[in-house]
Amino acid sequence: MSDKERNMLNSPMSRRQALKIMGGLASMAALSACVAPAAPAGETGAAPAAGEAAAPAAAGAKMVVAHREEYFDEMETLFADAVKTWGAENGVEIETTTVAAEAGQDFVPKLLAQVAAGDPPNMVYHIRLVQQLWSQNALEQVSDVVAQTTELYGEPAYGQKTQGLIDGEWYGVPYMMHGGAQFARRSKYEEAGIDPLTDIPTWDDRREAALTISKPEEEFYGWGLTVNSGGDATGFIEGVIQSFGGHYTNEDITEVTFNSPETVAAVEWITEIFTSDKYAPMIPPGILSWTDSSNNEAFLAGTIGFTSNAASVYAKAKADGNPIFEDTVALETVIGPIGRKLESGGGGQMLIPRGATHQDLAKQLMLYMVTPEVFLPISLISAGLFLPAYAGYYDMPEVVEAFKADENLARMGKASQGDHPGASWPAPNSPLFDGIASQAVLTDMMAQIIAQGVAPADAVAQAAERIVSIGNEMGLFV
Repeated sequence: MSDKERNMLNSPMSRRQALKIMGGLASMAALSACVAPAAPAGETGAAPAAGEAAAPAAAGAKMVVAHREEYFDEMETLFADAVKTWGAENGVEIETTTVAAEAGQDFVPKLLAQVAAGDPPNMVYHIRLVQQLWSQNALEQVSDVVAQTTELYGEPAYGQKTQGLIDGEWYGVPYMMHGGAQFARRSKYEEAGIDPLTDIPTWDDRREAALTISKPEEEFYGWGLTVNSGGDATGFIEGVIQSFGGHYTNEDITEVTFNSPETVAAVEWITEIFTSDKYAPMIPPGILSWTDSSNNEAFLAGTIGFTSNAASVYAKAKADGNPIFEDTVALETVIGPIGRKLESGGGGQMLIPRGATHQDLAKQLMLYMVTPEVFLPISLISAGLFLPAYAGYYDMPEVVEAFKADENLARMGKASQGDHPGASWPAPNSPLFDGIASQAVLTDMMAQIIAQGVAPADAVAQAAERIVSIGNEMGLFV
């Protein structure tokens, strides 16, 4: 990879530039989809047997592995060190580079530009990007690798299948499940006579409890969920909407159903939190300008009592020896008006970009990264950040003992194995839903309501129109 292209992965890009690149590449991707891709010269691309050493011809090969930024550096270091260990053992010089953590942070258009230039990284580890990259014809098939990992470690989690298995073929090798939960300060709830594991099962319960435990005069606030831009905010808004019965489309993605009474009711419920006098005491100052890291920082600093996050906030508390770690409880999955838990797991996959060189070596590296000897040391210190993606791992003694020792970890692990489709519900996964997330439809909608005074029903209607437009660009709803 050239220095110019490598720098593109890490340099900032405006949304206008991102959309321009994605739009221009869409037509090229459609054209290239009509041509069967050839394996790089001198490579078959077939997955070697698990644990098989790199061929002698690999000696002197150079590879670039791009991996997403994690909330704290220790996890990035563990991943990069494992990659480089494999390289050293196999005579392959590997450069690792970190890239933006979320789809909306411009990594996708930058990678697409590299694919178009014929100079992508040799392997990428990221989360929730398979559908979007596949829709741009930017990924190589890796079904042979997944066949081996499945034989060795059991079935991949449902959330991995909805992301990486497309038209019967795998385009991302399941790597890890991203644990997460709604987290609460146990002592703050118990001081108010509330058992956080049994007394607050619903959204209404959790909103009222957050108000009850708030002590703004002591700069302690019960609520820690924002609707500002970012993956956490999108997940919160989307989760409330779905738990009220709202969804983006119908089951076969032929109609946008977002503008519904259920969605409007959910959005009104969220709006009330941030605009009513009743809930003002539980709202931290500046929450409407929070980013994805702000709630983590506030929770770890002890200024909020409730938030929703990936396991990164829990893992950071553990890694730093923060006393809040021992006072943190991962709550059971919340229940909304539809009356049931919507449990599912998102996760990370290892990808080979279209046209990458050394695909056979990338596949060997993928197999190495999911071996228990390599994966478990990362997983078991991650406090839920890297949960296993394969069913067989959950029967391994090390995992069983870890779950017994940490009930929070066990709850996160259980939830990650759920069969709720996630953003696409009730439809199967589709690039449409990645597009909705990357264009910040939900957080833009809430900004209209709270900052501009648009009525929730009108903002929902406008968001539905945007979803139709995004789908139209993909050939849907026309």
